[in-house]
Amino acid sequence: MRRKIRVDFDEINVQESVTYILATEFALKPNIVKAQINDDSSGLMIFIVDGEPDVLDNAMKRLKSMGFGVRDLEKHITRDKASCWSCGACISICPTKSFTYDPVTWEVHLDIDTCIACGSCINSCPVKALKLNI
Repeated sequence: MRRKIRVDFDEINVQESVTYILATEFALKPNIVKAQINDDSSGLMIFIVDGEPDVLDNAMKRLKSMGFGVRDLEKHITRDKASCWSCGACISICPTKSFTYDPVTWEVHLDIDTCIACGSCINSCPVKALKLNI
């Protein structure tokens, strides 16, 4: 099973190594796809983690017990279809090729499973039809 998770931290647990915990205690292979650290030592990381559902659940419980905010990311990019022109600007900027163009309908489609929540598409959209909800 593959899960996309958001981990929030603050000045209390910023020195803890989330990736080390996931790798050594749970034999998971976390892939950090986004990280942000603020001036006050708070921040967030977005991981893609593969593993057995029960192992992933236990790992998330462990992080929560350490004071991390942990939640699954689902539908983290939303698109207002009424505003979208299907111009393709998002297609050209997306590093994971999560946006595709349907040559029959001439519409842009998003594969949320491959999206890494980088936000590149947000700024590329001329009509602001995309929102990042992380």
